[in-house]
Amino acid sequence: MAEKIDAGEALVHRPEELIYNSVYRPVDVRALLESADTRGQIRKLAVPHLFFGIKELGDEEFLGLLPHVTEEQWTGILDLDLWSGDNMSSEQFLDLERHIVQAEDPVARKLIRAADPELWELLFKRKLKIYPKVEEDEYEAEPQAGEWLETPDKNYLIILPQNSEESRLLRALIIRLYELEPAYVAILFESSATRTSIEIEEVAYQYRKSRVEEMGFQDYFEAIDIYTYFPPEEPLPEKKQEQIREVSTLPVRFEEEFQGPLLLFKAFALITNPHETQALLEELFFVCNKVLSADRASPANPERVKETIGKAVTGINLGLDWHSKGNLQKASEDLRHHYLQSFFQAGYSRLLELQRRGRELKDASGEPEPGSFLEAFLEGLLKKYPLMSEQREGKIQTRFFQTRRDLETAKEYLA
Repeated sequence: MAEKIDAGEALVHRPEELIYNSVYRPVDVRALLESADTRGQIRKLAVPHLFFGIKELGDEEFLGLLPHVTEEQWTGILDLDLWSGDNMSSEQFLDLERHIVQAEDPVARKLIRAADPELWELLFKRKLKIYPKVEEDEYEAEPQAGEWLETPDKNYLIILPQNSEESRLLRALIIRLYELEPAYVAILFESSATRTSIEIEEVAYQYRKSRVEEMGFQDYFEAIDIYTYFPPEEPLPEKKQEQIREVSTLPVRFEEEFQGPLLLFKAFALITNPHETQALLEELFFVCNKVLSADRASPANPERVKETIGKAVTGINLGLDWHSKGNLQKASEDLRHHYLQSFFQAGYSRLLELQRRGRELKDASGEPEPGSFLEAFLEGLLKKYPLMSEQREGKIQTRFFQTRRDLETAKEYLA
C-alpha cells in the first residue's frame, strides 16, 4: 500500500495551512476569551471565523464562550457543524445543545431559539418514542424495558434510547427544556409525531442551504459542477469581474504572502492592483468552498478541510500551469482573464484523460506485479480523484498532482 503524503509537503509554507489560518481561522478565540476587554469582539466575528476558531476549545472554555455568542452566530455554528451534504447529524446536534443543561437561563433560551424547530423535531424523531396521554393517567403505550421519562407536565411518556450516555443527556435536556420553554417543547413533540423524518430533514436542509450560501459555502448539488470536464481544445470562459466581487459576506485577507514553488502563487504575486488581488482572494475562497461542498467535506473536521483546500489549490495550479505552458507572465494574465474554477476544471480534466489511459493499460495488460511501483501508480491514478505516485527514500508515496511536469511524468510511466 502506498503511503499518502500531503500535497503541500514540499512547500516552504503549505498553502492549505496558510489559507486555513488566514481565511478560515484567522482569529484566536481563546485569546479573546481571556480578557474582559476583548470578549465583546466575539459577537462581531463572522460566523466561519468564530466556527473554526472554537474547534480548539475545551468544554469549560466552550461554556464560557456561549454568553458572548449571538443567536445568529449560534445558528451559523449549527449550520456548519451538523451537516454532511443533505444529511443532518442528530448526534452532533445533541453534543452542541447539551450545553443548555448547564448554561444560565438567558443563554440557554438563546441556544434553544437559535436552532430551527426541525432540528429539535428530527432529534426527537430519531432518538425518542413519544406517547401522548389519551386519558387521565393513561398513555398510548406503557413504559417498556429500559429508560423512560414522564414529562413534567404529565402529558407525555418518553421512551429514551438504549445507549446510556444518550439517554442521560436527553433526560437532562428534556427536563431543562421544560423548565425554560414548556409550551414550545410540547409543540415540538406534537409536530415530530405527525411529520416524517424525510420531510423534517428536507425543510431543515432548505433553511440551512440559503444561510450557508451567504457565508460562501455552496450547496452540494450546485457545487458538484466543479468536476465538469473541459476538452483540451475548448477555450476557458472569459472572466466577468462583477460576478466575483460578492461571493460571500466573509472578509478575506491574508496576513502573510504566499511563498513556495507553485506557479499560482508566483503569478498571484505579480498582480499589484489591490482590487484585483482582493477579487482573486474572494475567488480562491469560493473555489475552495465549492470543492469542500462537492466532496462532502464537513467543516466540522479541520484536517479534512485543510486536505480539501490543498486539493483545490493544487488543482488550480495544475490547470493554470497547463494552460499557460508554465510561462509566468502568461499565467499572471490568465488569472486576470479566466476563473480559478476553470483552471481547477481544466486540471481535473487532464487527470481524467490520464486516468482513462491508465484504465486502458490495465485492461490490456492485466493486473501489474503485486507490490510494484506500477501497481501503486495505477492504484493512485484510478482513484475517484487521481493521485500522483512517486518513490522517495525507498518508499512509494502519493500526493495530489500539481504541475505540468507531474502530467508528463505520469505519461512516461504509462508509456
